[in-house]
Amino acid sequence: MSSLREFSRTYLGEYECVEATLAGRDLLGFCRFVHLTLGKDGTFTVSAKSKTGISAKKTGGYEYDLETEELIFTAEHGGKRYEKRVPLVKGAFTVTHSLGGRELVLKFRVKG
Repeated sequence: MSSLREFSRTYLGEYECVEATLAGRDLLGFCRFVHLTLGKDGTFTVSAKSKTGISAKKTGGYEYDLETEELIFTAEHGGKRYEKRVPLVKGAFTVTHSLGGRELVLKFRVKG
């Protein structure tokens, strides 16, 4: 069964951010959208557009661990390399990260 999942790579595609908070404060209220795309080549792109029309993109790499059913994201920022492991459950995952002692929470689900 795991080889079927690897062959089909059902995790590929576009995800939409359905919840974004920083220290409990809603961030999605400031955005038209936040999307994350997992490409066939092992790269991801996060795209966002503010309600004022400002666009931003960030790219990095990812892998999918068949045994743990986790997405493993890697990205560089400010000369540092970051890695996040998140379980992918029924087409959804949550990324958490500490920013200046405040917790950033981003919840994504398959777009559609």
